[in-house]
Amino acid sequence: MKNVLILLVVLFVASSAFSQRKERRGDNRFGIGPAIGFATSNPLKNDPENKGWGLGAGGMVQLEHFFRGSLSAVAQAGLISFTGRSSGASVKNKAYTTIPIRVGANGYVGNLHLGAQIGVGLNSFGGENKTAFAYSPQIGYNFSRNDLPLDFTLSYDGYAGHGGFSAFLFKLSLIL
Repeated sequence: MKNVLILLVVLFVASSAFSQRKERRGDNRFGIGPAIGFATSNPLKNDPENKGWGLGAGGMVQLEHFFRGSLSAVAQAGLISFTGRSSGASVKNKAYTTIPIRVGANGYVGNLHLGAQIGVGLNSFGGENKTAFAYSPQIGYNFSRNDLPLDFTLSYDGYAGHGGFSAFLFKLSLIL
């Protein structure tokens, strides 16, 4: 009897919590914000004067459409520029700039979301432009600060082809 009572209390609390959650089906959300990251690969590692890239900074915009309360489609674009590391007093690696254009999906558990995106990366290094296949697994969390809806996301951005390039990015977006 005691176990049945505990089970009923747990079910009542859970149903109350889920009934308070706002249904997001059909909602569209637009997000914009800065992105900071660090490079994790060096496609020119065979060049003795190339020491890779360090920190990157830029921005991202994202449009998200909810099909259900826990599943959304995402379209994202941005611009990230990574600074080149010095090889010596006279040698400075040029910046690596990428413009990712990707689509994907997010799955939500409460405010936590897991997602993946694929698309193209328009990459530029030292005046040479290349297009590469882009992929990005992500984990993030939606929260509010001073009544502003925000999203913090950690992603691993990879660009296949032309030697490959990858980076970890931290993104903070204002959700409009």
